[in-house]
Amino acid sequence: MAKAHTHGAGDHRRSTALNLLLKGTSASAAVSLLAEQEGISRRQAQRYVRAGYAQLQIDIEACGVDRVPMVAKLVHLLESTLVIAMESKQCAAAVGAARELRELLGLSADR
Repeated sequence: MAKAHTHGAGDHRRSTALNLLLKGTSASAAVSLLAEQEGISRRQAQRYVRAGYAQLQIDIEACGVDRVPMVAKLVHLLESTLVIAMESKQCAAAVGAARELRELLGLSADR
């Protein structure tokens, strides 16, 4: 059963989602962990993880992180994810990683 939502609980959940993302937890795993830990639905957990990503983006832009090392790290993570997904026959995860990689590198047909 879902726990009652308070503003404090929402702040805690957003913070937990952000911390999971900062630790390198995949979005899907972060959603699952948050839903289980907080006793909330996956849909609610997805909202908190999206909010965590948004906060992460704001923080990165605010501190002026050099994009080249960050992009290199993201490319590596996405390539690793793609390999693992293919090896475990997780086609949807492989397609998602490939799409993100394509978008990150600006390889979309519309560019």
